[in-house]
Amino acid sequence: MKRCPLYEKALKLLYKEYDDVFEIVKSSSYHRAFANEKIRHSMQVLGAGNGILKHEKYFLNKPSDFIETARVAILLHDVYRFKEILGWFESNTKIDHGEKGAEFLSQTDDFNNILITMPIKHHGHMIEKMYEDEAYQKLDDKTKDEVRHIAFAVRDADKIANWNLLKNEWENMKEVWLPYPNDHSKVQAEINKELWGWFMHFKVAPNNLRRSNADVAMSVICWLFDMNYHYSILYCQKLDLFKGMCEILRKFEVDEHKVKTVYQVMEDFVLKKFGIKI
Repeated sequence: MKRCPLYEKALKLLYKEYDDVFEIVKSSSYHRAFANEKIRHSMQVLGAGNGILKHEKYFLNKPSDFIETARVAILLHDVYRFKEILGWFESNTKIDHGEKGAEFLSQTDDFNNILITMPIKHHGHMIEKMYEDEAYQKLDDKTKDEVRHIAFAVRDADKIANWNLLKNEWENMKEVWLPYPNDHSKVQAEINKELWGWFMHFKVAPNNLRRSNADVAMSVICWLFDMNYHYSILYCQKLDLFKGMCEILRKFEVDEHKVKTVYQVMEDFVLKKFGIKI
């Protein structure tokens, strides 16, 4: 990948945010682990995003400055995560890091671009929230289309990277991701019936349905239903992430019949939406 000036500035900003916060929170093993996970995650999202930008038809004939802008949006999608971690460390303050990240970038000279800020603002929301955003609705049709496709790239790459981290760095990641990482009781293998219903209907489940460790894994698996690009599915398949997420359920000793059902539902959804046999 050719490194462009805007990308270099974005990379420098991202690492500054990480370094500044890490120095403050490094005394806490939890917050230190979270900050380290998020900088690794950002680079993995960039890797997956680069694949999308290189292979998806929509991006193939776009001018280089548009591709650079999309790449920056992907790289900086979690730029405010580090200040969010700092807020947790100092006062247990909860914020929307996507919205705050967009606000933060809109105050800069380099990244105050709706093609960057709008996808970042809503990358953690259901996509309908972006469509309902007044600022989005005021855009002309061409810009709406560009924002939407960059948002899809950010969202897909984000999910791919998270699945990959969970599959390949489970022992490190479980302390960050799970509500009860050291609880191996039977209750942690139970899946909320309402959450299960969302999954069985190919719907992304709300986070407030998470009760157990298995619920967390199931809600993350539900992210599949928000995937947008054909290449994203092929990339997940290449990394063996569909089976990998099922293996996480097995770590909690979720009923094997349910685990097999999870894979079958994923298989059915991918075939129906993307025409791909996983």
